[in-house]
Amino acid sequence: MENQKIEIISFVHGEREKGRLLDDILKNLKVARSTYYRWKKLLAQESAAGSDAERKTTLRSITIEEYSAIDKMKDMHPEMRHRQIQGMLQLEGNFVSASTVYKRLKANNRVEHYERRAVPWKEPHYEIYRANVMWGADWTKLRIGGMRWYLLSMIDFFSRLIVHHEIVPTVNAGHIKELYENGLGNFNIPLDWHLKPELRLDQGSPNTSRVTKEFFKDIGADLSYARVRRPTDNALTERFYRTIKQEEIYLVGDYQDEATAKEVIGEYIKWYNEKRPHQSLWNFTPHMVHEMNNKTELVNALNELKIKTWAERREYWQEKNNAKSFDKPNGAV
Repeated sequence: MENQKIEIISFVHGEREKGRLLDDILKNLKVARSTYYRWKKLLAQESAAGSDAERKTTLRSITIEEYSAIDKMKDMHPEMRHRQIQGMLQLEGNFVSASTVYKRLKANNRVEHYERRAVPWKEPHYEIYRANVMWGADWTKLRIGGMRWYLLSMIDFFSRLIVHHEIVPTVNAGHIKELYENGLGNFNIPLDWHLKPELRLDQGSPNTSRVTKEFFKDIGADLSYARVRRPTDNALTERFYRTIKQEEIYLVGDYQDEATAKEVIGEYIKWYNEKRPHQSLWNFTPHMVHEMNNKTELVNALNELKIKTWAERREYWQEKNNAKSFDKPNGAV
């Protein structure tokens, strides 16, 4: 069938050079005009994709080395999707768009099927302007030695940094107090400081207990309660739990003992904070965003990285084009 398409396109080209009208030629061949142009487009694309050496390039085209870097990063992290691969390359100092990474992985049949659950409610419309203004805390279940335990964590709404976490057999008001105090201690924020982070919690009994409320009143910190059955009011915390469940907790299933669970989950959270690219942070890491504490500077840093990468590509293709011109025989067109 492909050979027949090529023969028809070649025949039409020859007849048109003789002066015949395209519509008359196609009418005699009983081929629709739209079909003819679709065949031409498909064959042109197949021809262009035949080899990297023959493809059309501009001064911003992806280089062969960058394609190899995408493949290598995917080999190193087969569990990562295209946006995370893009972030890992970005952390190494090379900007390749997520769509380019996706196209490369799809061309090599390395894109895994991924289903998203429909969002039941709209996300809240607010944006925290700097680090340590609002934190969110919650807990989720895990299994240790066949028994139910809980991962209790606190996240910064600006940077998505996990401020502090604990693994406990049960959750009570004392754990909420300890979590917040340790979070303050991690950033050397004294209890008598007047600008302590506001804490977003759901309306579980440890969070709404008299002990918890009196503690926050005594230290002059604000509590913010999510509405009942509205997980999006504490969406960033819930999203972190989805991530750690998919990438760590569900993969293990049942931790051997408390010490093992604390070590392994602690290592994951350290990696999440310092190494894992975060899509909502332009694929920078939570630690970097928290330390920089200025998203305008982050965007500027990303733009500088893009300009640097484009300049390197321009230089790369100029050298390639100059080499091709040099290798042509005298008089060759």
